Amino acid sequence: MAIVAINSLMITIQQSMQVTGCNLQSFYEKLESLIAIMEKPCSIIGDLEALASLEVKIAGVAYRAEDEIDSKSIEVIRAKTDTLRGKAFWKLCCFLEQVVEHIDSIMKEWMAIRDGCSNIKEYMIVSESSKSFLAKSKMRQGLAFWKRAVGHIDSMINNRMMKQSMYTKSKDVEGQNLTLASTSRHSLEHENMMVGHENEFEMMQDQLTRGASDLEIVSIVGMGGLGKTTLANKIFCDPFVMSCFDIRAKVTISQEYCVRNVLLYLLYSVRGKTDAQTYVEQNDGELADQLQKLLKRGRYLVVIDDIWTKGAWDDIKLCFPDCNCRSRILMTTRNMEVAEYASSGRPPYQMRLMNFDESWSLLYEKVFAKDCFPPEFDEVGKQIALKCKGLPLTIVVIAGLLSKIGKALDEWKSVAANVSSVVSTDLDVQCMRVLTLSYHHLPHHLRACFLYFALFPEDKLIFVNKLVKLWAAEGFLKVDKTKSMEQVAKQSLKDLVDRSLVFIQRVSSFDGKIKACGMHDVIRELCLREARKINFVNVMMDNQNPTKQARHFSTKRVRISIQSKQSKIVVNRLSMVHNNDSCSILLFVDDPSSSRMMQALKRFKVLRVLDLALLTLNAFPSCIVELFHLRYLALSVYSSTNDRGIDIPPSIASLQYLQTLILKSPTSLTWKYSRPFILPSEIFKMSQLRHLSLDWNYLKQHESLERSWLLRNLQCLSGWNPLYCTSSVFRLLPNVKKLQIYGIQEYYIRSNKDKVFHNLCYLDQLKELKFKTKKMVNATPMFLPPLGTFPKNLKKLAFTGTRLHWEDLELLGKLPKLEGLKLG
Repeated sequence: MAIVAINSLMITIQQSMQVTGCNLQSFYEKLESLIAIMEKPCSIIGDLEALASLEVKIAGVAYRAEDEIDSKSIEVIRAKTDTLRGKAFWKLCCFLEQVVEHIDSIMKEWMAIRDGCSNIKEYMIVSESSKSFLAKSKMRQGLAFWKRAVGHIDSMINNRMMKQSMYTKSKDVEGQNLTLASTSRHSLEHENMMVGHENEFEMMQDQLTRGASDLEIVSIVGMGGLGKTTLANKIFCDPFVMSCFDIRAKVTISQEYCVRNVLLYLLYSVRGKTDAQTYVEQNDGELADQLQKLLKRGRYLVVIDDIWTKGAWDDIKLCFPDCNCRSRILMTTRNMEVAEYASSGRPPYQMRLMNFDESWSLLYEKVFAKDCFPPEFDEVGKQIALKCKGLPLTIVVIAGLLSKIGKALDEWKSVAANVSSVVSTDLDVQCMRVLTLSYHHLPHHLRACFLYFALFPEDKLIFVNKLVKLWAAEGFLKVDKTKSMEQVAKQSLKDLVDRSLVFIQRVSSFDGKIKACGMHDVIRELCLREARKINFVNVMMDNQNPTKQARHFSTKRVRISIQSKQSKIVVNRLSMVHNNDSCSILLFVDDPSSSRMMQALKRFKVLRVLDLALLTLNAFPSCIVELFHLRYLALSVYSSTNDRGIDIPPSIASLQYLQTLILKSPTSLTWKYSRPFILPSEIFKMSQLRHLSLDWNYLKQHESLERSWLLRNLQCLSGWNPLYCTSSVFRLLPNVKKLQIYGIQEYYIRSNKDKVFHNLCYLDQLKELKFKTKKMVNATPMFLPPLGTFPKNLKKLAFTGTRLHWEDLELLGKLPKLEGLKLG
């Protein structure tokens, strides 16, 4: 997680520059160069455990630094005079310089070990002399000279880095430590009989044996253990398929492969080992040439099993000639991106999970067909088949366990109650070993995104819009100067889906984008296990020992997820967490009452994420404004004492780093009993806000908004009162892309009279606009503004609970870029 931690630190420095106006670019660029060094692939010579230990140390330094940078940046913002501001800036720069030097020092040790250098001191001498030089410079000349010194040192460091650029980073330190012989994995899959997928088999048989005369690549894509190899083997060995091809060959690529061995295996598969000695004496180019000549002799079918990367396909694709004789390549992979890259135009086949009948049939063949069991075992067996959720590898592993258990009904029931955890209990279990390969093959920036799924309850529908905001708040997203955070996040999710680690649950009917996602239970167990292994999450549930769990997670940057049916248990769980430095708390509770909740949360001073949306608070908690590290805040609030509304204090503007603010009324309250949020005008001083989501609201003193209060980063504004769609407000939202206007009918009537919707023309970047009415009784049709006042880039327009004149629909049809219109 070292790269993720440094990336997060870079984002924090970037945010600090935005909120303070201070130039910290040199520190940002130095960290950028360190990430580049760590990401470069190379073969590791040194001690893997030592490297992993240093990476943990780097991550620790980076994470501790982020909290301190936030604190020192707040001191700069709050400074009353230029002198105090200069002093605060000096402290921030000095601290950052020390942090970057510390990380640089550890990095040099890391590079020395990686490259097998016996004299680590050689890597450290220059940085130590730099420290001494810098200290003397500070004492002699103060801040002005110090800035020049930093520039000089940065130049020295960059020169050293250029000299060291010959060194390149390894693949993952942990991943290389975990290997799995491909033969063991494939022997397991080969042993499995093919159950179900008859339609898919016939479809692929047809694709391979019929069709165009050109060479075609047919791909099977799916998560590990889904039966891709089994299906490919069945097709390869099918008598009808065999009769259609003159030449057949099969090879397994796997995660770690050697091009030479792949070529040799294909040659042996075509010719046998009669020319083995000749092949051994040839170089790779000669082997590739030999293979190509052999395949030109007739119509061929080649099965390429378990290919992981586009590079692997590039290494061998030229060996397969297109002789216009309907030759075919059948490829299996876990990665949709690889399948699409190799495709000859035909879309890859996404292998599905088995249905219940297929799952039960496979379990029956593996266990019940081999012995006689009393009828009561059938019922338990069906429960087990159902809980395997269609993953063949899980069923095979569970079947092996049941065969060992024998006819002990109580033990069968225990397995039925804990299917996914039984599969993941033993690290040597084949199922987990196969799936773990997918995790260790992830790029660094995707690992944290994957592990974050461990925070959500099992079978929980995870909405993409929320997930994107959480990833951004945690600092997981890889810095990309050409894309927004939201674009990077959605690409990361697509990458996880393409790698068959995350499943799509819902898509938008408008544009096909992913709206909600989830995980197979066994993948989630893998995710939870890997996350706990590195103290990434602390997931606390009702049926677990809270004392043991809380004591285990004592390191910094732990994310807490409490999943409970009762809020009083949540308070108890929080009281047992020993680490006050936890960075995130997400609550998933069935009982929304919140007695003593905020008291339990007060001691967590460095929270970046606080999701209490499923709790019901009876007032806005004043202590929240002290948590200035927050990036994500979601609250559900009602007013038990104030008939006027729920006051949000002006001091909320002290949350200068907040990116997402969600203020909702409890869903259990009817409109009659809900109260509006009274927003202070100071909310427009929160410059880092990207997403503001509200229920019924009023804005205090909106007439006195200052032009300097610019929400330049705001991307999405939801629930905005129609009364405040004024030019003075919209001028402060230059980059907002999504806007939902929400209010009661009376607000819309007043807005129509005041022609406030004419001000939509100020939102140049707006792409999605939604009008929503609450409490509609004998609704009066709303009047749309003139065509020229609609934002010029508007693509989606929706009306919910509103009435329109027929002539307005003709007006909407003239919007130049409108792609979707929703009326409801």
